[in-house]
Amino acid sequence: MKTLIISYDLHKPLQNYDQLIQKIRAYGNWAKLGGSAYLIVTGQTPSAVRDNLMTALDSNDVLFVSTCPVPSAWKGLPEEVAKWILENQPKNS
Repeated sequence: MKTLIISYDLHKPLQNYDQLIQKIRAYGNWAKLGGSAYLIVTGQTPSAVRDNLMTALDSNDVLFVSTCPVPSAWKGLPEEVAKWILENQPKNS
């Protein structure tokens, strides 16, 4: 299992992207970083997650999926998100 970061930029105004959010949250263990960025824990590769999420996007939307680097740093995240990161991010060796 690894922590992945997902970032998206949706270019069609007023488009309903509930299906994309449902697909992200279906991974089960997730945290919303804010705006259009999520962290998830999965055994899938970034490419597999990308391919799954692309089915909910328009052709002009932007999607980025990558392994979340360790260590990471942040400011201003809600306490529950910071706690999620600390609990789910792999320990730096």
